[in-house]
Amino acid sequence: RVIKAGYHPIKHFKMDKKGYWLIRINPETKDLEVGFCKKNNIIEIKIIGKTAEQIYNTIIREGITTDPQHCGYLGKELEKAEIAKRLGITYVQDAPLDLKKFMHKL
Repeated sequence: RVIKAGYHPIKHFKMDKKGYWLIRINPETKDLEVGFCKKNNIIEIKIIGKTAEQIYNTIIREGITTDPQHCGYLGKELEKAEIAKRLGITYVQDAPLDLKKFMHKL
């Protein structure tokens, strides 16, 4: 069986009923940080780690996010943040990595 992949961000997106995450690289410590919010960007839970894998496994283990689509999104965004950290480039949640800045460093 072969299934053609597809995703339309407006038609297929559904908000996780539990809440949403804000993701950043801490500028001082270079740790990955995620904040769980229910509304108005008020962080109720903060998770700090060195790698995407540490953070998304902690989120799943703690049962904070259980929606499969949201878990997939978190894995993608956290890995992007970790790559940006390793390359020394800016990470912006929900935006593509600007690899041109990295290429100019080479």
